[in-house]
Amino acid sequence: MTISFLTLFFGLISGPFPVEMAVSGPVAAVELRVDGKAAGRLQAPPWKAIVDFGPALAPHQVVARALDAQGHELARAEEWTNLPHPQAKAEIVLEGEKAGPPRAAKVAWTNILGETLESTSLSFDGQALSLDQGGRAVLPAHDLKTIHVLTAEVRFSPDRTVRADVAYGGEYGSEIATELTAVPVRVRSGALPPAEKLAGWFTSGGQPLTVTAVEEGPAQLLVLRVPDTQEIVHRLGSQGTTPLGDVRFEMRLGKEDRVRFIEPYPDRVEGSGQLTDLFGLSPDFSTKNVGVLWLLERMGPAPRLMETRNPDSRRIADAVAVAGLEAMTENRRRAVLLVLNGDEVKDRSRYDAATVRRFLAAIRVPLFVWTLHKPEPGAFAASWGPVQEVAQVKNLYRAMADLQNELRAQRIVLLDGHHLPQSVALGPAAKGVELVETAGAP
Repeated sequence: MTISFLTLFFGLISGPFPVEMAVSGPVAAVELRVDGKAAGRLQAPPWKAIVDFGPALAPHQVVARALDAQGHELARAEEWTNLPHPQAKAEIVLEGEKAGPPRAAKVAWTNILGETLESTSLSFDGQALSLDQGGRAVLPAHDLKTIHVLTAEVRFSPDRTVRADVAYGGEYGSEIATELTAVPVRVRSGALPPAEKLAGWFTSGGQPLTVTAVEEGPAQLLVLRVPDTQEIVHRLGSQGTTPLGDVRFEMRLGKEDRVRFIEPYPDRVEGSGQLTDLFGLSPDFSTKNVGVLWLLERMGPAPRLMETRNPDSRRIADAVAVAGLEAMTENRRRAVLLVLNGDEVKDRSRYDAATVRRFLAAIRVPLFVWTLHKPEPGAFAASWGPVQEVAQVKNLYRAMADLQNELRAQRIVLLDGHHLPQSVALGPAAKGVELVETAGAP
C-alpha cells in the first residue's frame, strides 16, 4: 500500500493549485490536509484535486492520507510548499547493526541538471572524515548516549554546493533523525551555549523542541541588482567625502562568506508536465580579496544577455522571494540584498512588495533594500517600506554596516524534526537571543 505525490511543489505557490497523487492498493479514499486542516477528500481515481493555499505567500505542510473503508490510515505522503526544493541534493546513508552505533556512513547525491561532481566531504560532530572513492567513510568509535551530527557537503561544477545533515544518538538511540529544521537566531552578546544546554529554548505549537546542533559557519548573501553596472559605478557612494582607501575593497563580508546574484528575468521550463519559472543564479563569489561593492559593480549577467532583456518584463518582487528560498537551502547564516535605482515603475511580478516582505519574514530571511536615488512617494521602490539610499557615502557605510552586523550576529540552530519556520518560537528558557523574524531596515 503506497501513496505519493506526482505534483512538483517547486517555486512560489499560493491560491488554488492542482495536486495529483499516485495510489496503489485497495484504498477507499484519500484525504488531503494542509497545515493540519482538511483540504479535500477523494473517493475514487483519478486522484487529483485543487487545493486552495490561500492568497498569502507562506510555507505549508501538505499531507495525503490513504484510508480504508473504516477511515483507518493505510499510508501517507508528505510535502512542503514555499520551502527550498533544490535541483541537486545530498543524502547520508548510515551502515551498521540496528542495536549499536553505526560503523560507517556513505554520501549519496543526485543532480537533475547533470552538473559535474567536483568534491564530496563528510564531517562527524565537526570532525572531517576521509571518504573513499565510493563516498564512504568509517566513523570514529562513539556511543549512543549523546547526540551526534553528520554533515555532508557535495560541490558540483559550476560552483554549486549542496548539504545534508543527520542526527542520531541521545534520545533517538540508534534511530536516525534525518529531518532537521535550521532556524537562524540573532545573538545579542557573547555566544550561544552548546546544543545540550538549550533545552526549553525553542517551541513549536507550544511543545518544546530538541536542539541537535548550533552552527556559525559561512554566511550566504543573495543579491538582486536591478540597475546595470554602469549606473552602479556612477551612483554608488558618489556623493559626499570618500574616506582614505578604496571603499570598494574595504566593505567585505567574512572570509568564507559567499555572495550570489539572482536575475529578475525568469525562464519558463517544463518538468514532469508542470511549468515552472526559474530565475537565473550566478556562481558563488567571495569577498575575501574584494568588497561587496566591487562585486556589485563588476559581477552579474553578461552585457550581451542583458541587452536582450526587456525591462518591462522584469519580475523583481518574485525574484526576491526566490532569493529568500535560495538563501535557506544550505542551512547557513543568510540575507537578501535588493538594489534598485529608485525610479523603477513597472514590475510584472505575481506578488507585490508587501507580500514578499511578509514571506521573507515568515521564512526568517532578512531583507535589505538599497536605492541609488531617493524614491518618490508612491514609486515602486517606496513600496518596499524602509529603504536605504546609498548615493551618499555616509549612508553607504551605514547600510553596509547594517548588513555586516546582521550576518555576524546570526547563528543557525538545528532543531529535531521538520517544522514550518513560522511555527518556531522562543521558549521560556531562552535568553540573549531573538529569532530572525523581520527584514533588515535602517
